[in-house]
Amino acid sequence: MKNFKLLLSCRIFLAVVVVTLFASGVAEAQSTVPFKGTFAIAESIQFIGTPQCMLAGQISGTGLVTLVGKVTLDSIDCINPISETEFSFSSDQLVLTVANGDQIFATYSGILRKEGPVGIISGGYQIVGGTGLYSLARGAGTVQGVEDISTGIGRVQLNGTITY
Repeated sequence: MKNFKLLLSCRIFLAVVVVTLFASGVAEAQSTVPFKGTFAIAESIQFIGTPQCMLAGQISGTGLVTLVGKVTLDSIDCINPISETEFSFSSDQLVLTVANGDQIFATYSGILRKEGPVGIISGGYQIVGGTGLYSLARGAGTVQGVEDISTGIGRVQLNGTITY
């Protein structure tokens, strides 16, 4: 009987250790970490002329993201004039592709304000999933940047968090 109680106690202890280790591994897999990236971008703009979207911007770029590494960026955004010097932009099609081929999907929106030949970009983004390691990714943050209005060449920074 003594051996049975000792064996049962050992099994319960072992089960508690396994559950604790598993739970801590799950918590680590779903930790929230900083998501900061700087991207060199190029945008080409086309006139669309629909009531929902006056212009479409095709954006591509490359950059570095903390804890992720080298990333390529592809997006199509909808651009609408607010005034002669301000434009709203938004997209639900941002794809960031990391070196191993996994992707992070995001949406974003904001304002581009013309200051001479330069557009000042400010807005926000939301991470809404992805593939591979990032299939359950969530996060949010700010978008800041500049773009040469005549060439479409610019630089954008993302600053926020990601959970995956």
